Amino acid sequence: MLSKSQLLLLVVGFCLNAAVSADVDCSKRPPFVSPKTCCPMPDFVTAELKEKCIQFNVTAPPPKDGEASGSFESKRRHHHPHPPPCFFSCIFNETGIYQNRNLDQDKLESYLQVVFQDSSDLQTAATQAFTTCATKVVEFEANLPARPAPSPPPGMPFCPHDAGHLMGCVFRNLMKNCPDSIRNDSQECSDMKEFFTKCKPPRGPPPSTEDV
Repeated sequence: MLSKSQLLLLVVGFCLNAAVSADVDCSKRPPFVSPKTCCPMPDFVTAELKEKCIQFNVTAPPPKDGEASGSFESKRRHHHPHPPPCFFSCIFNETGIYQNRNLDQDKLESYLQVVFQDSSDLQTAATQAFTTCATKVVEFEANLPARPAPSPPPGMPFCPHDAGHLMGCVFRNLMKNCPDSIRNDSQECSDMKEFFTKCKPPRGPPPSTEDV
């Protein structure tokens, strides 16, 4: 049975924790901080892969006024320029990490050992992120309403969006669960992490080529 002093400490601790949680105003997003500032990590896509997939690394034109599509990318493209899904499809096809909506765990781990060779913590976090996000992508696409796939803009190849969805999910997961060994604990980064941990973040697009 707890003594009076232990009970008092427990109550005080609970109140302090509640006060800290209440300090996060989810209606006010903290000032923008580059994700790479708060979780500095090597580029996931090597220079060699970027060169191999360079023909797909072109930004599609924004949709015309009144043009609507249920696709994730079309809703966000004019707000957040990012590589088209063909770029990510090319990256995953070249490495064999993710093909036909299947994640190859062995190839993933082998690739992570190369690009994140200086941090086993980052390798572990990235492996967990890919595993979690691959499942989420399947669930997300299974819940999409049945409709014909929109035609790509003129001059742009058609590619499925799952590769882009996966990379975007992985990137956000890593930013949120950045390993302690590499995380930047500055005040601005702590505020950003607190916000995205305790407040439901808006769904964002896949990262740009500068991020990956």
